[in-house]
Amino acid sequence: MKFSYITSFILLILNCFSALGQKADTVLKSGHIDSTQIFKLFYVPVNVPAGITEIKVKEQYSNEGKNVLNMGIYAPGDYSIGKTVNFRGWSGGAKNEFFINEADASTGYIPGKITPGIWHVLIYSSTIIKAGLDWKLEISLSKTQPKKPFIIKPAKKIINQITGWYSGDLHMHTLHSDGKRTQQELVDEAVSKKLDYIISTEHNTNSANLKWGYYDPNNLLVINGEEITTTAFGHWNALGLKTKTLIDWRYTPTDKVIQRYINMVHNDGGLCIINHPFYTKDLSNGFKFDPLLFDGIEIWNGNWDFMDAKALKWWQQLLKQGNHLLAIGASDTHKATGSENNLGNPSTIVYAEGLSKEAILNGLRNRTTYISSLGKIDLIFNAQTSNGKATIGETLKVKPAGEVSANLVLKPLPNAVVTLIGEQGPLFTVKADREQYQWTIPAASTKFIRIEVRDAKDQMLILTNPIWLK
Repeated sequence: MKFSYITSFILLILNCFSALGQKADTVLKSGHIDSTQIFKLFYVPVNVPAGITEIKVKEQYSNEGKNVLNMGIYAPGDYSIGKTVNFRGWSGGAKNEFFINEADASTGYIPGKITPGIWHVLIYSSTIIKAGLDWKLEISLSKTQPKKPFIIKPAKKIINQITGWYSGDLHMHTLHSDGKRTQQELVDEAVSKKLDYIISTEHNTNSANLKWGYYDPNNLLVINGEEITTTAFGHWNALGLKTKTLIDWRYTPTDKVIQRYINMVHNDGGLCIINHPFYTKDLSNGFKFDPLLFDGIEIWNGNWDFMDAKALKWWQQLLKQGNHLLAIGASDTHKATGSENNLGNPSTIVYAEGLSKEAILNGLRNRTTYISSLGKIDLIFNAQTSNGKATIGETLKVKPAGEVSANLVLKPLPNAVVTLIGEQGPLFTVKADREQYQWTIPAASTKFIRIEVRDAKDQMLILTNPIWLK
């Protein structure tokens, strides 16, 4: 009996040392990307034998800094465009290495079992010099002791059912893409800034959405999203996704498949928003898909600047054409407070029937929103005739020969001006030195009216979505 116990103990120790001493098999892959192949996708096959429990991938490439090599990975099976069931992660150019095992994974990647078969590491260059890019992948395949599997924990969908105005940020990044914060750090800052909701929008991955339930506090609503970052044709946000939904990005306008992915977002109850369209090297409109397929435009990204002014002008033109597109503002925050893009600057303030995923998305869908760099502020804007009344996002029926009264209630803002904007531009501009404003306009003079408030340096402070006149 004693011998049996001793024998078992020795075998256990030997097994432990054996496990500790196991060496990973290493697979090396290399190649060259010509400068003419910028944005071309390459799928590097890796044979993963049975029994492997962890994959590690490390990339090296020439002239890093001048060149940028993006990276992701797909498990065995179909990895063609639109097939995301085998997606296991994406970090773009934010990481040079990652790991995946059953219990854990690098941020941006999906924990889970390592299925034997042919995996594919996806790489492509988004910046490349004339000499091209030499790349090498070092793939380590390890056999370790089984670990407790990762458990998905989604964010809660409802905080309260109280109708009111809610302040939030619709565009942000953590370590799960190219941000510098952990999820916990982002949540802590959102709470400290008294935001009511945030929408998670990592580049081309849903890895953060699988974990928000581990971090979301009782008084902050976290809504799932994804920033669909196409190679050279613009970025857009899918807001309000289900926990496991992943929207593919590996297509061009000429593929004519964008409607399929917009439908996927809408089927989840979400919205599709064009991101920072003029954030391009030549300040041209970098969004190459049909804007009228989308629900709205991020016209205000971080601190107000000339690129936002261009986006505002584009949105105004689309409104003039009769397109009811939502305007949103968001921080696109990547770093902690102190950077140019601070969390909550600007905020999108939504009138909703409660602080819940469904209510906030419905408020955005109804366009009962305004954008503010001052946070949530008491603001009432409506238009009325003797026969009816409408507020932000709504449509007021008017008689062509009649008049419309536009009414604004806003706390005084020293050194700022309020402008009532119509179809052809500014209708009235006055100092923001009182609480109540009223203007009378001919009903036939404009298709819509909206409000802008700017400071003495012409920086935007508040911007509303329009009231439509029909």
